[in-house]
Amino acid sequence: MNEKIAVFDLHCDTVLACLKQGAELKRNHLQLDLERGLETAERWIQTLAFFIDDCYRGEDAWNHFFDQYRLMRRFLEENSEAIRLWSPTSFPTDPCCQAMLSVEGGAVLGGKLERIGELYRLGVAMMTLVWNGENELGSGIDGCGEGLTAFGKNAVREMEQNGMVVDVSHLNDAGFYDVERLAKKPFAATHSNARSLCAHPRNLTDEQIRCIIDRRGLIGLNFYPLFVNGGQEYAIDELIRHAEHILSLGGERILALGSDFDGADMPAAIPDIKGLENLYQSMIKYFGTEITKDVFFGNAAEFFRRVTRRKGKKENVL
Repeated sequence: MNEKIAVFDLHCDTVLACLKQGAELKRNHLQLDLERGLETAERWIQTLAFFIDDCYRGEDAWNHFFDQYRLMRRFLEENSEAIRLWSPTSFPTDPCCQAMLSVEGGAVLGGKLERIGELYRLGVAMMTLVWNGENELGSGIDGCGEGLTAFGKNAVREMEQNGMVVDVSHLNDAGFYDVERLAKKPFAATHSNARSLCAHPRNLTDEQIRCIIDRRGLIGLNFYPLFVNGGQEYAIDELIRHAEHILSLGGERILALGSDFDGADMPAAIPDIKGLENLYQSMIKYFGTEITKDVFFGNAAEFFRRVTRRKGKKENVL
């Protein structure tokens, strides 16, 4: 491909993968690294999630976050020519990755609302409330049928007060509708597909998709085959059908990318970040250049310009 593309990816688990495998962000054997990303994208905002497994609680969860956060700070310091911390007032115009920080799993709070402010000051822009099981905030798809706890509802309010985006991916249906009723600001489903095309509970129902559209939120397409067709492999057209379905419901301004790189197995057509070139060219054939550029970058950029407001300076406690 001759022309580089603009990429805004709402979710990857690469930092934890680097931590576990002793890998570097600049160049590695994982699904995402800086060298391949910058070869692919002329403008690139990458959300890097700090994953907190359901097994962590209290201070163990907070410490597990900091293990990943410290590693991320080292990556930023050692690769300053290639990556910088994302800011809502600074969108990339040069060949450099802007790293948006998020947390996947509200167990990181250890049941303490004040931790939301601490995460905010450290530069965390977004938090996925739960993973697949249960934590102090509520239940994921493998948890009980109940929605958000009282603490979880207070956490949503506190996140909005701090300008942190609420991510509803992984929530069970009851939790989703608790957020929908409670939230005063737009929220995101950073890495979820359409349940009407693949009946996995990690995907969104048409009603949920319409809720996010009505709230002017954001949905990131997940590349994991299990959430595309329920199997272990797919042709790229099958992922595009999820995009087409969300667009058909009115999602032209809310559809984005949520790859799940280094958090899930990838299909042969998109084995790593370089595979975004294949997806980009395929989407242009289906939807044309304008919609494709919006899905790849424009919609997510507009969302964060609109909903994210940072006040004061971020702290660096390291």
